Amino acid sequence: MSPERSGEDREDPRSQPFMCSFCLRPREETGVLAAAPTAAICRDCAAGALKLLEAPRPAAPDPLPATPWDALSNDELLERLPRVAEARDQVEEHLRRWVDVARGRNISWAVIGSSLGMSRQSAWERFRSGIQPHSQT
Repeated sequence: MSPERSGEDREDPRSQPFMCSFCLRPREETGVLAAAPTAAICRDCAAGALKLLEAPRPAAPDPLPATPWDALSNDELLERLPRVAEARDQVEEHLRRWVDVARGRNISWAVIGSSLGMSRQSAWERFRSGIQPHSQT
């Protein structure tokens, strides 16, 4: 279990997710988000998930669309594209933070690249600009 972050860390906007990973609405619209390293969920989506999980299982489940976009009109699809791009950016930022921690622990670019399915050089080129120097204590 990770130690609780200080109040100062929790207030830092850079440490907070900026959108719900499920409905893709921004934090300004949803309010507080419960977050894990790779996803965040708003109160409305969490309540919907809880309701779904508490419902009895139907004998024959309703067929779900094969993909989320199958149930959307063209206008709805185009409206969601920017939100999907924002979700991608949020996931990329989380990945950069994790790589930063790995580098702070002196894990080599070769090992990081291997864990991500890429070469050492590719990992270095992709993530080097996000690396912050760490103080040695």
